[in-house]
Amino acid sequence: MKGKVDMANSDSEEYQKRLENAATAHLVAATLITTVTFAAGITIPGGFVGNDGTHPGSAILRSSAAFVAFVIFNTTSLVFSSSAVLIHLLVPLLPKPESRANFSMVAWLFILVAMVTMVGAFVTGSYAVLAHSAGLAIASCVIGLSFIPILFLIVVKFYSYF
Repeated sequence: MKGKVDMANSDSEEYQKRLENAATAHLVAATLITTVTFAAGITIPGGFVGNDGTHPGSAILRSSAAFVAFVIFNTTSLVFSSSAVLIHLLVPLLPKPESRANFSMVAWLFILVAMVTMVGAFVTGSYAVLAHSAGLAIASCVIGLSFIPILFLIVVKFYSYF
């Protein structure tokens, strides 16, 4: 069928070259997500309590449900993106082309999870610091969460090629 991708022939040179090119792009994306989530986790939305506070050095927004959600989303994104980086570093060492293809697909799925949870971290972190301005907080959440249906449409279209 013209336009369809033959996933069954993972031994072909063309398929292996496309897999290598995709792995390079995936590794860059996963590394960027890891970097962003690490930086977001270190800088903490809302800042830290100063030396004069009751809990010096702790997050100012630590009791906010949105902040707690931010920490969970951000940590999940960091773990999945770091795992994808690790997989991509190990894939070239696998002897069988089928194994490389399978692990690359797992890494791709991990990157998708990392992207979704990174957006979740952004939305909840933004909401945590904008809670005093309900209109702006809600607008930020709606715009940020528009990524989910966009991602869904892209993935559905992508899979229509197989």
